[in-house]
Amino acid sequence: MLFLAVFCGFLAENQREHMVEHQRAKQYATLLYDDIKVDTGTVKYQLRVLEFVNPRIDTFINLVQKYKPEELPGGTWFYYGRFPGRYFNITFQDATIQQLKSSGGLRYFGNSSVANAIALYDQACRNLQSEIDNQNLHYLELIKLRNQLYNIFLMKEVMDLNVPYSKIDSFKKREMPLLSSGKEDFMQYANISQFRLISNEFLYTNYENVFKKGEDLLALLKKEYHLQ
Repeated sequence: MLFLAVFCGFLAENQREHMVEHQRAKQYATLLYDDIKVDTGTVKYQLRVLEFVNPRIDTFINLVQKYKPEELPGGTWFYYGRFPGRYFNITFQDATIQQLKSSGGLRYFGNSSVANAIALYDQACRNLQSEIDNQNLHYLELIKLRNQLYNIFLMKEVMDLNVPYSKIDSFKKREMPLLSSGKEDFMQYANISQFRLISNEFLYTNYENVFKKGEDLLALLKKEYHLQ
């Protein structure tokens, strides 16, 4: 009888621990779900920006190869020349995932597919941040070459990506003063812009991977923990 009482007490305690761990897992899952929803929204926007920016960097590079600076309106050079300097960065909502990693909280996710999905998402985020950091090593040089050609203040009215096309067309036809009209100066900026374009293509792949891994994890958390 004593053994049975001790055994039943052990089972009851084990059940309580299991319930507590399940509750904690759902709490973490809810927090993680909310964080990733924000991050995937940000990543989706950045993907759209890259889809807009990259073809215009390519256009700028091709214009430099085909034309002398004086052969096109200054507004055209200003418009396309602004895109290589587009800065990309992201601040992940990673408080929950960092807490899970540092506290050993991943053990609450008994389902190995959830733990694996978290690890894959975290790795994708770190890869993206590494690619952004690599880009930034060359960013100052790019801006230095750009500033030899342009008064950036004059780009202000077309800096927003939502500027109407009619306004852009008008801007591109304007005669606007360049700080330098030397072909060599434009070629130097085009060369580093080519490097920027290639880097942006790698960046796009990393953003895509974060988005996919994030969407996979969201679907899994929603299914396993009945999240809304």
